Amino acid sequence: MRSDLYSIGLSGLQSSNARIHTTGQNTSNVDTEGYSRQRTDTVSSPTGGVVLQETSRLVDHFVSAQMSSDKSNHAYYDTYHSMITVSDNLLSEESVSLTTYLNKAFSALQTANNDPTSTSLRELAHASLNNLVDQYETLSSIVSRQELLVDEQLAASLVDLNSITSKISDLNGKILRDEGLSRSPANELRDQQEALVQELSQYVEVKVKFLDNGIMNVQLANGQPLVTNNMSTEITTARDPLDTKKIKLMMDFGKYEIGLKTENLKGSIGGLVDYRAQFSTYADRTLGQHAISIADAMNVQNAKGLDANGQFGRDLFTVGDIQIYTSDDNIEKLDGISVRVSADEAKKITTDSYELIRTDDTRLAINRYDINGKRNGPPLVFDPTQMTPDNSGYYKIEELGLDIRIADLDSIESGDVFRFVPTEGVAKSLNLNIQNGDLIALSAPVAVSTSSENLSNSKISLQSISNTDPATSAFAADGSLYPIAPHTIYFTSSDSFVVKDSYGGELARVTGVSHFNNLLEQAGLAGDAGFDVSVSSRPQVGDEFSINTDQIGPADNFNGLALIELQSDLLVGGKASLTKSFAGFVAYVGTKTAEIEGHAQSSEIVLNDSLARRDRLSAVSLDEEAVNLLKYQQAYSASAQVITAARTTFDTLLGIMR
Repeated sequence: MRSDLYSIGLSGLQSSNARIHTTGQNTSNVDTEGYSRQRTDTVSSPTGGVVLQETSRLVDHFVSAQMSSDKSNHAYYDTYHSMITVSDNLLSEESVSLTTYLNKAFSALQTANNDPTSTSLRELAHASLNNLVDQYETLSSIVSRQELLVDEQLAASLVDLNSITSKISDLNGKILRDEGLSRSPANELRDQQEALVQELSQYVEVKVKFLDNGIMNVQLANGQPLVTNNMSTEITTARDPLDTKKIKLMMDFGKYEIGLKTENLKGSIGGLVDYRAQFSTYADRTLGQHAISIADAMNVQNAKGLDANGQFGRDLFTVGDIQIYTSDDNIEKLDGISVRVSADEAKKITTDSYELIRTDDTRLAINRYDINGKRNGPPLVFDPTQMTPDNSGYYKIEELGLDIRIADLDSIESGDVFRFVPTEGVAKSLNLNIQNGDLIALSAPVAVSTSSENLSNSKISLQSISNTDPATSAFAADGSLYPIAPHTIYFTSSDSFVVKDSYGGELARVTGVSHFNNLLEQAGLAGDAGFDVSVSSRPQVGDEFSINTDQIGPADNFNGLALIELQSDLLVGGKASLTKSFAGFVAYVGTKTAEIEGHAQSSEIVLNDSLARRDRLSAVSLDEEAVNLLKYQQAYSASAQVITAARTTFDTLLGIMR
């Protein structure tokens, strides 16, 4: 009897002592981050008393996995939001708005048109254009500064991530060793490991799997391993030779590296990568498309007029060369390949990336990909051997608005890939090409006059200028009209006329005229001439109208007015004006920012709920531990009384036997 009571009392003392120890451990770690409340379990012994079981952590792996996922999701949107908010705040400032500078530039051009002879007004227009160019660079710098910040944060985040995965793998080894030497689980080490996983989730979304021996393996959400047993995988950045603007992540397994899928990484690293790949790329290419549009349109129009020196207008703007990328093995082939935007074709330029490949012996193909890397339409196939290059060796690809030069077609082999983005970095490379306002071509290159001997009141006017290239128009290199160009329009009746050259030779005869606009087009001469004229009303027989370059007045602003009209033309992608396009860009940034902000707020609410669910199970409650401590103390005292009672009983029995 004594033995049984002693055994029962002793097991009770040991059980209560173990539970008091566990309660003390819980209480002392009430503020320890990542600590999971512990519980010592017992079972009743068939021979009497209580048997101690292991001291385990109160955790739910499903709740932990959900909390990890929610942390990753919130970190993704929070990081993305912090980056895009900076851009949104800057772009919404009126002092930064490109629309303000566009309006000032075109307003200054309009003022110069009011008096084309004024050098001071021309200089004001020149200064406004220069300020516009500077603003393109400012906006581009906002984008590039954010990209640099992303790169710096990404580098720091990868250092932290690799350090965390290394610690997790080290803990696997320690846990395996400690639990192999003891029947008790390594609760504190597992808490540390769990805390590291939660910290890791703030960088990328991960999945945790436990092996039969309890060792933790960690994978990315897409299945690529980060921690396997006691080995960790290091993530690094690498340069993509086909796209230097893109962030390329690699997984280093020691002996070899493989590319890391960057889709749905989540976490702060996923937010940085997606911001760079989505918004930053979109912003850079959109501003580049805008810059190409205004440069091309104004250059083409300026070339159709005469500047203050009586010379044909030169390019107002220049942009940097389109960069072409290829694999490291093909770098030497880049010298023979170049791409440029075709003159007056900027409306066809999109924000897509283009990929040049070879399809067979003579034909090449160009594939287009949108910002997200998805193919945009079927490939465009062309055969350079069946095309005629210009004097510089460029082949014009009409459908794309691009000119491509390939010095050595045979050097391009099957499997070679050459990638380029026409709009990439253009806003930063935009420059003003004229040194002063006198080089702005405000005047028309040709004048028209009505004979004073005409019988009607009809007046001739210059309708349009389409081409001033001496090689393909009626204009000579010195600005005069070629003698065989249209010089005179003579009406043989009220509905018929002849077009004559400077020698009086007949170039064309037109009868049955129903309207008096675009007379040279009706005569089939407008394309070759590079200009067209109209008369205000029905002429009479014998009315004559002259076309020459001798009577151009210094105050003429025909081409200047055409430059002003470009502000409202659908220049950007052929769908929007310059101001509407930028307004659409700013609206997109604002909408995207609001969208990401909404996701960030909702993901925070979801995360807080997950944290609360975890705390209800695993967090330490001082009230509960205080009750447990009192209960276990009383149980300890009661077990001590059992031992006392057993001793007293045994002593009494001994006394009776004496």
